[in-house]
Amino acid sequence: MVEDTVAVLAATSIFRTNIRDPLVERLIGPGRLAELEVAEVAGRKQQVFKGAARNLAGLFRQGMAFPDRLAVVHEDTQLTYGELFARAAALGRSLRENFGLTKGMTVAVVTANRPEWIVSLLAITGAGGIAALVNSRGVAEEMLRAIEKAGCTLAILDAERDDIISAERPDPAWPRIVIGNPRAGLREGRDGDFAALSVPVAGLGFNPEEMDPGHGGIILFTSGTTGFPKGALLSHGALAASVSVACFMGTLQDIRYEEESGERLPERQKAMATPAVILGPMFHLSGIMPILRAISVGTTIHIMGKWNADVAFDMIENVGMTRLSFVPAMLFDMFKSPRATPELLASVRYMVNGAAPLNLPLVEEIRQRMPNCQLANGYGQTEATAWTCNISGNVYLDHPAACGWPAPTVQVQLRRDDGSEAAVGEPGELWVSSALLMSEYVGDPEATAETLQDGWLASGDIAIVDESGIYSIVDRKKNMVISGGENIYCAEVERVLASCPGVREAIAYGLPDQRLGERLAATVVVAPDAERDADAVKVHCRAHLAIYKVPREVAFITEALPRTASGKVDRGTFLKNIKGEKR
Repeated sequence: MVEDTVAVLAATSIFRTNIRDPLVERLIGPGRLAELEVAEVAGRKQQVFKGAARNLAGLFRQGMAFPDRLAVVHEDTQLTYGELFARAAALGRSLRENFGLTKGMTVAVVTANRPEWIVSLLAITGAGGIAALVNSRGVAEEMLRAIEKAGCTLAILDAERDDIISAERPDPAWPRIVIGNPRAGLREGRDGDFAALSVPVAGLGFNPEEMDPGHGGIILFTSGTTGFPKGALLSHGALAASVSVACFMGTLQDIRYEEESGERLPERQKAMATPAVILGPMFHLSGIMPILRAISVGTTIHIMGKWNADVAFDMIENVGMTRLSFVPAMLFDMFKSPRATPELLASVRYMVNGAAPLNLPLVEEIRQRMPNCQLANGYGQTEATAWTCNISGNVYLDHPAACGWPAPTVQVQLRRDDGSEAAVGEPGELWVSSALLMSEYVGDPEATAETLQDGWLASGDIAIVDESGIYSIVDRKKNMVISGGENIYCAEVERVLASCPGVREAIAYGLPDQRLGERLAATVVVAPDAERDADAVKVHCRAHLAIYKVPREVAFITEALPRTASGKVDRGTFLKNIKGEKR
């Protein structure tokens, strides 16, 4: 019966096999490392890995099988999996009994990287709630907008974030649970202290709700052309499917490394055993997905503070970190460090880049200084729960500008503007279909309808595909700058620039930067006799935007920005001129 269903679905475009990675094709199939089957996720039939967890409860129960293993390390705090789930069980009960959390309710998590963030995620989703993972690096205006956009009925905040928000809104309508000692104080009968609410209770076990795969699990915030962050709702099924792809791809990389290097990896250095080292914000996919994957296989999660090269070298030396997810800026920092000895760099066996393209000089430096390290590139989006394409090993070194073949279970098409499929070598918008797609943009049906169509997601990126099925991103349809691994959306920055006193209109854009990939710049239009103070413009932006969204360069002009026939700013003409001048 299942075979008949697969045969029928395989004849449709959605389930057409388009994996072209020869190693993947060798490993997937009956009697091989992994098999695929068809399951229903969010009302649609999709390919998934056979036997993999279908919801977050399934992932959590896998981690619960290792109560004595070390789960989380952060500064002086160490928690075993037994202790981690005990705290989550206590907090989950408090959320239900003290704050009325029921299935489908949304709770904001607004903290810096810390163990309580993981406890909160487990407690909320384990109780059937939806965790809205708010950008804790933002200003009060941004954090409050995200909390309200997601329709949160409760917020869990650390004391620093609570202070920032309380200065803007001393008496929020929603109750809050605070980690640490808030200067604003807790409102009796409304708020709660995290430490007291998460004290393990004897005999109380963690029993996560078995949610339908289509039920919402978390909300991640991603900006768009409106200039305001949108909340992408990721379902239990999408998150679980993404973890299963990550686990398969980790094992795939182990096999590729051994075949290409001729060296056998020790068990402790293989993907299923190495620790998860969280170097970036946990509210990004690059933070949440390694955490969920680590929980599913029972490995240790090391939570680090703000990035610096010494942190990475400490993890290599003291923790045995052999696999590194990076953005180009991180490698620039590491290579400049006096600790970047051949011996220490040789300890890193696998590096994956997933935030910004590598320039060719950096690829060559990696080859020279880390000849035994397998390099990979990944492409994905928040809306597709991380996985779309991947490429690694020797083939990536031969195609350093490529994002690779579609990941297993993921279907990809390139479409022309009229919806027809682009030919080999012809640029087209990249569309994705898989069990990993988001459910919706919360509270934004128009943007949802534009992005999700008939089981496919419009990525907004322009790509080409070659004869071997390898995809390369050639342009961004959306106006986005990637600087140091952070996504910066120009419309959001332009909205703030336009509100700056004396500014008539503004345009934000990225300029090439050797270290960051791109650096954010802006040009503002002012009156001929207006004061031109770039520092004042930056101060205004810092008051309304996270620091990485503040333009590093500000130019002033008095003539209006070029316009198209429809009256919109002609970004193409402007950027062609400005980037030509900057060369």
